[in-house]
Amino acid sequence: MENNLLSGKNKSSRHEQFLKTMGIAVGLFVSGGLSSAAVATGLLDSAAMEVTQQTVTVKGQVLDLNGEPIIGANILEKGTTNGTITDYEGNFTLNVKPNAVLVVSYIGYASKEIAINDQRTVKITLSEDSEALEEIVVIGYGTVKKADLVGAVAVADNKSFRDQPITSVSEALQGRLSGVQVESSGIPGGSVKIRVRGANSVNKSNDPLYVVDGIVRESGLEGINTDDIQAIQVLKDASSTAIYGSRGSNGVVLITTKKGHAHARNISFDAQVGISNIYKTYDLMNAYEYAQAYMDVNSNPNAFSASELESYKNGGGIDWQDQMFRTAVTQNYKVAVSGGNKDSQYYISGNYMDQEGVFVFNEHKRYNFRTNVSSQVTDWFHITADVNASHITRHGGDSFGAGKGNPIWQSISYSPSMSMFNEDGSYAYDQFNAIGRNPYGLAKLNGSDMVANIFNGMVDLHFHIVKGLTFTSTNGVDYRSFKSYGFSSALVESESGMSNRDYYRLQWQSSNNLTYVGQWGKHGLTATGVFEATKNENRYLGISGSKLLTESVGYWNVELASSRSEGNGYSAWTLLSGVGRLMYNYDSRYLLTATLRADGSSKFTDKKWGYFPSVALAWNLSNERFMAQVKSIEDIKIRASYGIVGSQALDAYETLGMLSAANYGYGGTVNYPGYWSHAVSTPDLTWEKTKQVDFGLEFSLLQRCLNFTLDYYAKRTTDALLQKQIPLYDGGGNYWVNAGEITNRGFEFSINARPVETGNFAWSSTLTGTYNKNKVVNLAGDLYISGTTPAAGLIANDGVTRAQVGYPIGSFYVYKWLGIDPATGDNIYEDVNGKDGKPDGKIDSNDRILTGKATPDWTFGWNNELIYKNWTLNAFFNASVGAKRLNLVRFAGTNRVGDSRFITLKEAYYDNWDNNKKNPKYASLKSTTNSMYPNSTQYLENADYLRLQNIALSYLLKKNITKFADIRLSFSCQNLFTITGYSGMDPTAYAFSAGHGDVNSGIDMGGYPNPRTFTFGVKLDF
Repeated sequence: MENNLLSGKNKSSRHEQFLKTMGIAVGLFVSGGLSSAAVATGLLDSAAMEVTQQTVTVKGQVLDLNGEPIIGANILEKGTTNGTITDYEGNFTLNVKPNAVLVVSYIGYASKEIAINDQRTVKITLSEDSEALEEIVVIGYGTVKKADLVGAVAVADNKSFRDQPITSVSEALQGRLSGVQVESSGIPGGSVKIRVRGANSVNKSNDPLYVVDGIVRESGLEGINTDDIQAIQVLKDASSTAIYGSRGSNGVVLITTKKGHAHARNISFDAQVGISNIYKTYDLMNAYEYAQAYMDVNSNPNAFSASELESYKNGGGIDWQDQMFRTAVTQNYKVAVSGGNKDSQYYISGNYMDQEGVFVFNEHKRYNFRTNVSSQVTDWFHITADVNASHITRHGGDSFGAGKGNPIWQSISYSPSMSMFNEDGSYAYDQFNAIGRNPYGLAKLNGSDMVANIFNGMVDLHFHIVKGLTFTSTNGVDYRSFKSYGFSSALVESESGMSNRDYYRLQWQSSNNLTYVGQWGKHGLTATGVFEATKNENRYLGISGSKLLTESVGYWNVELASSRSEGNGYSAWTLLSGVGRLMYNYDSRYLLTATLRADGSSKFTDKKWGYFPSVALAWNLSNERFMAQVKSIEDIKIRASYGIVGSQALDAYETLGMLSAANYGYGGTVNYPGYWSHAVSTPDLTWEKTKQVDFGLEFSLLQRCLNFTLDYYAKRTTDALLQKQIPLYDGGGNYWVNAGEITNRGFEFSINARPVETGNFAWSSTLTGTYNKNKVVNLAGDLYISGTTPAAGLIANDGVTRAQVGYPIGSFYVYKWLGIDPATGDNIYEDVNGKDGKPDGKIDSNDRILTGKATPDWTFGWNNELIYKNWTLNAFFNASVGAKRLNLVRFAGTNRVGDSRFITLKEAYYDNWDNNKKNPKYASLKSTTNSMYPNSTQYLENADYLRLQNIALSYLLKKNITKFADIRLSFSCQNLFTITGYSGMDPTAYAFSAGHGDVNSGIDMGGYPNPRTFTFGVKLDF
């Protein structure tokens, strides 16, 4: 038989066969299954020959463990070059010998061999290859194979939070990565606190550095659509973070976003609707119980009339918790389009989220657009462009700090026996306390609005110069415009007022990276050199007014204010950096990484340059010959690192002296203009420096079904920035010095297991744990630095938290409550110290002690995923052990001192000395000699908890059933239950202050609780 391809006959068939085989070759190459050019050549050769041997046609489909089709999987007849790839639905057709064995492979999945025998239709399920999935890890200014990684890097891909209705990146981090602690309130779009291996600074920020696709984001994690995330890497040890030098001391969070791939266009639409409510409230007295208690305690039976009492019996009065909290609805809609060919790929997404808060009149909306386009322009030039734009609005949510203006604290303190309105229609005040504001009226009439516009853009130019040598220029911008509007009404305040504030921040970054990768026999070397320039610019403009002539225009017209003030500000700083890194590898057994970064910052005066080195070693024992006989251990690696990283947390001009204009009156009639120094020049200020040592062990057992990572670390921060006071006779004020010293020591572990993996059922589980011990070593000769007092008039003396030498940052400084005097019903506090350091028979400020801290000793996370056919169940738990909370809400509801004036909690009346003299929980309410200290161990509670943070069940309806798309249906519950001994609404919802470092933490004066949320989701993949 004459070969048509060789003879030129049947040109149409020849062209079709050529295009088919070229498509197979390109597909195999792009999907990564076959890397040898000889394979592609063999395919062409086989296409040019007529098959004379008898063959059979085999059809099949390749799926993952979720039952989703794998596009572009490689199907190869074993021992030949005969192969194909799967189409968009995972289907394939291939002519093979009757006794053929098919080898099925795809990057990130374990290969599988299928004997055909008499089968003509096969369904093949590939399991994820954990080693391949984690093979490449993103590090600063590059990537590295996980096997060659010598630093401590925690990784979470987007599959770890699939089907879970997370609305922010911080939720994706919480509890999932060892060494990372995340704390947040339930305020929609509210602030978040992330710490990597503890706090290093007393007065300055301990937030990590955030880097998205190579560009530093000063705007943090705000404005990121979680569905756009491909993976999150957290750099923890100095070997990993030193590459970021002066900004790496608090850890680095690297976010890699999704990119387009070489496949047919893929369109996905994801819709989620959730219902939220608070799952725990305080047990308050109703109006009738309150009236009875008030008359009893005050011995005043006529405080309430008979008609009022009768009304309360019939359900009259106000349930303040019911008034202030509501059932909230969250809507989250996402759409994404991706695709491309071998030369160009694209990814485009949009997101709209509307999240109501469980507290009334509180709402958060976000609009997000993202696009990523990449193109291999020539064989030596590749370009990537990435744009992210977000528009965010928020109403309410700014008043939940540790102060008497907190509406949750107010609502717990308010009497249930009052009316909401006065006869004239104005909001009523509680006659039994001194708060003077109506919580519901405050929330409804006072306005607090925020509008933020965020734009992030990046262009990456990648040049392949010669073999092994590449140059990459990454240039990006981070822009944030923030507007806040405030309004207060005279109907609920002593006077009306308004404010408008505009903030603007623009940061440019240009990173230029020259990298060489070479291999000589068993020796491998990667050398990287980086020059980077960063410029940051900030502007502020604000106006405010009080005593408005009319409230009808809200916060829009300052001209209506009888009293007005304004302010503005500008600052700018630049950072120039040079980076060098060498990564050496001998035979995949001995690994060395050395890094040096030099940073020059305009924030400093005389000491602008800082140098940050690191070195790391690793020994991959699994590649040693003597380990070949140990069959139970597949991988084992020991690593160690040491390095110095820094922090340039100063504001732009804090090292400079400042003069302010002032008028000096003389003789009562003449004012002389002049200047006074309100800030001392400190040209010797330099970087905060953190030295860190890390020892790590990684090993895998049972064919990598069980994987362990263990790390011990020790950090010492020196030259920490502290504020010192200038004596009043010298002008007063504060100035900064490099004098603090703080240590953090701890260990962390991660255990990943795949206990079950069969054709229809799979179970994977990941357990993480972190222990950290923080200690203040030196405070420039001072013994302590006090936190601020939560609320004036509520707690006397100098704060309730401290950073004190020998103790952790944020330790509580309180009175030690010993119980209740059985004879008098008064509280008993320990007499610790008098002025001479000995007990003096009286309780005063000298008797306070340091006990407990706001930060936990241990944090844990446990994630489980179970897959059965088309069903997927995911359950994620987190836990915390060792933290304390000062519950000032409970104090307000159980005492008669301060502005609350009378009790509202049931237990305060039924379980006090007056009604239960045997074993009372609270002191007498009738005593006139009783002392009641809110800053005491009586209200300092354990905040340990175990929480089922999310449980989700999903089902996949495949396209072969629906005929138009894969449909994934999911139902989940966030915060289903919390096991805790803490009496407040939520052990994780408390006030923390970014402006005062980590000293002010753990004070619950109405922390916004994290709600329980039930969410239904539908995702369509076309």
